[in-house]
Amino acid sequence: MPLIVITIGGDGKFAFSAAHAGLHGGEFEPLHGHSFTVTLRLHGEPDATGMVFDFTDAKNALAAAIAPLKRRTLMPAAPPGGRCGRDGGQVVIECGTKLYSLPAGDVMLLPVPNTTTEQIAAWLLAELVPALDRPGLRLAELVLAEAPDTSATVSARLGAVP
Repeated sequence: MPLIVITIGGDGKFAFSAAHAGLHGGEFEPLHGHSFTVTLRLHGEPDATGMVFDFTDAKNALAAAIAPLKRRTLMPAAPPGGRCGRDGGQVVIECGTKLYSLPAGDVMLLPVPNTTTEQIAAWLLAELVPALDRPGLRLAELVLAEAPDTSATVSARLGAVP
């Protein structure tokens, strides 16, 4: 049976604005922001009702995954060659010549080595996989775009792959 692909997002509904500073050569680039958009594609075989995955369930899972990233500064929890910690109500991140001290409520520390679009996309998909692991689904792809001409696509195999 051929696989069917369903697509959620890509229209701006599943979008979030966030700041980040990627690491390049042991130094953070200047802190800057994007209006990220997310598209989720699910590849699978339809069940007895003819559905690959309930659209409402997929939308709810995607909305829950992006919610903690909205209007936050995204930084690596353990930057390679740097340090990150809390000091009172601040998050202090240091690497190379840069030292950021930001209000803790405005920061989302991600368990990634670098807050590049690629790493943020991989983290988002990993957050989604538990909600997507259902019979018939074979592959999940997540596209995270930081600009109309710049995006990263990550994929994860789901279920028993033939």
